[in-house]
Amino acid sequence: MRVTNSMISNRSQVHISNAKNKMLTAEEQYTTMKKIQRPSEDPTIASRSLKFRTTMAQLTQYVEKNVQDAMDWMDTTEGAMKKVSSTFTDMEGYFSQGANSYPESKERTAILTQLRQYATAIFEDNANADYAGRYMFTGYRTDTSLLFPNSSDTLEYEITEKFKSTDIDTIRNVESDIKYQDGMTQEEYAKLEAKVNTGYRIQLSYNNCSNQPITGGNNVFRMSLTYGNTTEEYSVDNGKVGVVSQNDAYAYDIDRYNQVNGTNYEALYIYDAGEIALGKTLYGTIQEKEADFSIDYTKNKFEKSDIRPEMYFKCDRYDTVSMKNTYFADPSDQNINYEVNFSQTLTVNTQAKDAFDTEIYRCLDYIERVIGDVTDVENRIADVEKKIANTSDQDEIASLGTLKTSLENEQQLRVSIMNEAFGRGLTMVNKCEATLNVAVAELGAKYNRLQMTQDRLSDEKTDTEEKLSNNEDMDIADAVIGLTQADNLYQASLSATAKILGNSLLDYI
Repeated sequence: MRVTNSMISNRSQVHISNAKNKMLTAEEQYTTMKKIQRPSEDPTIASRSLKFRTTMAQLTQYVEKNVQDAMDWMDTTEGAMKKVSSTFTDMEGYFSQGANSYPESKERTAILTQLRQYATAIFEDNANADYAGRYMFTGYRTDTSLLFPNSSDTLEYEITEKFKSTDIDTIRNVESDIKYQDGMTQEEYAKLEAKVNTGYRIQLSYNNCSNQPITGGNNVFRMSLTYGNTTEEYSVDNGKVGVVSQNDAYAYDIDRYNQVNGTNYEALYIYDAGEIALGKTLYGTIQEKEADFSIDYTKNKFEKSDIRPEMYFKCDRYDTVSMKNTYFADPSDQNINYEVNFSQTLTVNTQAKDAFDTEIYRCLDYIERVIGDVTDVENRIADVEKKIANTSDQDEIASLGTLKTSLENEQQLRVSIMNEAFGRGLTMVNKCEATLNVAVAELGAKYNRLQMTQDRLSDEKTDTEEKLSNNEDMDIADAVIGLTQADNLYQASLSATAKILGNSLLDYI
């Protein structure tokens, strides 16, 4: 085969071009420290890089955004609950003071005022707290505050509240009609005697409830007992429950109420106090059967900072302005889940109903009422003492002295009940603190799990970064060697071409 100069020249150009391309590739690798610049250069490296980069983007989203946001939410939640726990500790001292002494009138008022402030701090400052504009303890309704921001009398609620047999309180009530009456003798005053009756009471989560059904409804009060496969209903409609005001003299003594009014009720719904007085028969049935029960009742006037019923209970709401009826299901298990790993979610929120017991408010309502009873009997004693000081009639003095003795006996009974009420406050704080501690423990367990997830994701991110670097990054030594080899090859091709093409046929003639 005859090889011409043209063939040698063309072939040399190809070799030089290839050498230049290799040198260009080596120079790009050295400059960018990347193995390839275009997917076509090495499809295997390109496909692996896409996979690793996708994984890196996902890991970055989880570690730097999802997990961090979840941690911030849970940190804020834990901070609020820890402040409440500290508040409970402070409240215990005041309840203990009221339970173990006979505080003077001003001191009682100061104690109650301070306890009210603590309750306000628990709900307004902590339970109603928000994170980045989202309310933390309101379940799915993160755009709605836990408490009413203003007073409202345009919303009517029919509320369903659930109880257990252990939620029934045994309380003592003083029945008394001891007061000064013109013309009464010492013997007549001596017959006046305060009596203590034991009753059974259920406290609803609200006071100042309504004695009328909501618009479009027909139910004022209904209590449904469930035990085994049996359900019993006690309501105003079937005549087993009476509706009374707390101002009724026998509101808390159902037997006397039935005796005086000729009724046969098994329970009294004391609507303005938000309480139910149970008869002995109904109480015995509940305790014997260990029955769970639910109570449906209505409320239509809310003060500023009252808790929204839908945050704790299943309820129907009617708006008298828009004439719109809204149904709220039981708010249980309204979990806000964050995706913190591949196919892994974590609940970050805690609901108010699982952390903050509304019994705090109702306990203070009861203490305020019994403090008022003590203050009332003290005022009656003071009035009698003034009358004694302003008369010289010995018979009148003797009669008033007997009245005073009867009032002092009533005072002792009411002080004893007041001390019990403060003691109930201590029990209430312990119960509420136990509920809060469970919520804190659950949050802590989830937080620990989140930290472990974060650590694992950080390790995965580091491993993926290393794999990505190994796949597409050039080693500096390899880049220098490759560039040197490519340059040597290019120079060699130029040199060889110069020698070959430097000779022609004329050189040999």
